[in-house]
Amino acid sequence: MNFDIEEEHFTVFNLLLLLLVWLITCNLIIYFNLYFHFLPVLIAILLGLFDSVLALAIVIITIYISVQWIRHHNLGWWFLIGLIVLFILSYGLELTVKNIFVREQIFNQQMK
Repeated sequence: MNFDIEEEHFTVFNLLLLLLVWLITCNLIIYFNLYFHFLPVLIAILLGLFDSVLALAIVIITIYISVQWIRHHNLGWWFLIGLIVLFILSYGLELTVKNIFVREQIFNQQMK
């Protein structure tokens, strides 16, 4: 049986998955520690710093792999066009939601 998964991509995926599991585990421990206070303060702070470092590592590795994939498949211009379209769509959505919120506030002020 032949799978079209290259070994280095599979290893990077496993690394990202492992880092994500560690990140979620740290977040859960920190979350439960806020309510139950079962960890000393120094360990909780170190766990929070480790959580931030893991999140940063995941972001950096994902960006690096994405850039390598885009360069490998010569998708630079399509990626740039996609980013511009996503920016325009997200900005339009943000302005729409902001406009709805402002209109609701004006309506609530007029009803008082």
